[in-house]
Amino acid sequence: MADIYPYLVFENAKEAMDYYVQQFGAQIIDRRCLTKDQVESYGLELTNLDDTTAYGEFTIAGQTFTCADAMMAMPQTSSLVSILLDFADDNAEAANFFEHLAASDDQRVTLPFSPQPSGSQAGQIVDRYGITWLISAGFMSH
Repeated sequence: MADIYPYLVFENAKEAMDYYVQQFGAQIIDRRCLTKDQVESYGLELTNLDDTTAYGEFTIAGQTFTCADAMMAMPQTSSLVSILLDFADDNAEAANFFEHLAASDDQRVTLPFSPQPSGSQAGQIVDRYGITWLISAGFMSH
C-alpha cells in the first residue's frame, strides 16, 4: 500500500508555509533551502538562498503536506483538485476549524459549514493561493 501526500507548489513556499501556520494552525516539520548547485542547474538568478524552498513539510490537523518553490514556471491554480480534511465524526472540531478559517479575509467561503445530503457536515473555502479546502465531519464514514 502506498501513502499519498499533497505536494503543493508555490511561487514562494516559505511565505506560503508561514501563511498556513498563521491561518490554519500548521506545524512546520521541515524546510530545506535550494543549494547553489540547484539554483545553477535550474538556471535561476537568486541571491538569497534562505528565502527559497527546495522541500517543505508541514502538518494541518494531523495531516502531512509537502511543498516547494516553483522552479520551471509560475504555478497555476486549479479547480480540478481539492483538499478534503475530514474530522471523522467530530462535528464540533470540524465546525470550529472551519469557522476559524471563515473568519479571516485571507480565505473565501464557497460553501458554508452545514449538513450535507450524505449525512455529514461540511463546508468549503478557497485559500489565498487558490487551493480549495473541504472541511468535513463524517464525510468519509458515510
